[in-house]
Amino acid sequence: MKKNSLVFYLLLIVLLITGCNSQNLIEVSNLDDLKNRNVGIYTGSEYDNTLKEKLEDSIPKYYNSYSDLISALKSGKIDAFLTDEPLAKEMIKNNDGIRYLDEFLTEDSYAFAINPNEIELQEEINKELILMKKNGKLDELVEKWFGDDESKKTLSKYDDSKSSKTIKFATVSGSAPFAYMKDNQIVGYDIEIMMYISNQLGYKLEVIEMAWEGIIPAIASGKVDMAGCSIIVTEERKKSVLFSEPDFTGGIVVVVRK
Repeated sequence: MKKNSLVFYLLLIVLLITGCNSQNLIEVSNLDDLKNRNVGIYTGSEYDNTLKEKLEDSIPKYYNSYSDLISALKSGKIDAFLTDEPLAKEMIKNNDGIRYLDEFLTEDSYAFAINPNEIELQEEINKELILMKKNGKLDELVEKWFGDDESKKTLSKYDDSKSSKTIKFATVSGSAPFAYMKDNQIVGYDIEIMMYISNQLGYKLEVIEMAWEGIIPAIASGKVDMAGCSIIVTEERKKSVLFSEPDFTGGIVVVVRK
């Protein structure tokens, strides 16, 4: 009798757990499906404000990495999370079972954030970015880093042996294709743009990896000269840092389970 009771209770627990998981794993086909649902937010990101403006009935849940967000989504702890569309595309390439909704929540410009006291550096970088747009160099790098040919995604070689000045450049390595780890090296679209510009201006580029929440404070305090890692230009951030000319335009999307 005791054995049968134990089996019964074990089966009951399994059914309850299965039932809970099934209930959590809802299908999200549009934004309305996220009302009163848990939506993941990268801690310290602009996505928090976007959620409040565009999905005010959703419940924010905060995570410190995209790997944590993806795991939470797959397990049913959250039903969606927000990110930039280029980042979402990269995640989908490497993770089965996730997709993003067609509707963009925002239309944004991405740029390099610069120390507010480095006005001359901002002007130098802007001149180079404008020239790169005119001569097709920026389009070339977009095709390289946002394309599907992985064999092309390596940093070009630049000779900085004669450079006497250094740009301290902060980034977050988990933001492919803008900045990410490959073969034990930080590579990506924003990294190569700044390597190219630094070489044109006669600077060395010192890439410093940081957690996202420390990026803006580090620039504002002068700990680093600038940063790049799919940074969205906002009026609030303009109060703390300078911004370069935009190097990319895109928007925020909602990543969900398939």
